[in-house]
Amino acid sequence: MNPIKAVLIDDESDNIKTLELLLKKYCPDVTVEAAFTDPKSALKALPKLSCDILFLDIEMPEINGFELLKKLKKFDGSVVFVTAHSTYAVKAFKFSALDYILKPIDIADLKQTLEKFKKSKTTTPDGDMMKQLLSNMDLLSNPKANKLSVSTQEGIEIINLTDVDYLKAERAYTIIKRQGKPDLMVSKPLRDFEDMLPHTRFMRIHDSYLINLDNVLRYLRQDGGYAVMRDGTEILISRGRKEDFLKYLQI
Repeated sequence: MNPIKAVLIDDESDNIKTLELLLKKYCPDVTVEAAFTDPKSALKALPKLSCDILFLDIEMPEINGFELLKKLKKFDGSVVFVTAHSTYAVKAFKFSALDYILKPIDIADLKQTLEKFKKSKTTTPDGDMMKQLLSNMDLLSNPKANKLSVSTQEGIEIINLTDVDYLKAERAYTIIKRQGKPDLMVSKPLRDFEDMLPHTRFMRIHDSYLINLDNVLRYLRQDGGYAVMRDGTEILISRGRKEDFLKYLQI
């Protein structure tokens, strides 16, 4: 296999030196073509460089990693975000299916990222993927945020959480039930939505159902208990989740 040509962008020179050392020691098939501590200089140089994979820091002065990608005119390589962000950002990366490595860099994570690159040759995230990521980072970090972005076969769908009555597991897919709007089928398991959506508003009351607590009309005690949703759907509450649900209702 030909050497993998890498470019590193991080405003802290110590971080670049560390990543260069790790790549040299543990990923000998990677050659660092260039490294930049100034994102503006990187923007000018990248279109002229031969680069298979770009290791891109997110938090940088003047131009952060996301803005740099938006401004980049011509780049055909893969992008791996390098981030020291908190848990909410990691959840957003996973939900958006984008590659990332956490600081301080773990050797096993670095190797895994390179192996994934060799197998799939993932490409630069497009504008839709970036919009999805940024929107969902806002949802996770801002308690007042009310929109979730999901990928569908047609593109990126922006969902108003107020419209959502419940989400239903359908094997490896999730069906999103909305008031007055068509159902959405998304190729993500229900547990991914459980991680993303605010727990103050959404609760998993059954293995197959995640409900919007704001849109519960009533609770039925029969047959172990049901949550009746705004659209009239009666959803069985599993025994192990009933206590949390009743606490929310203050029963």
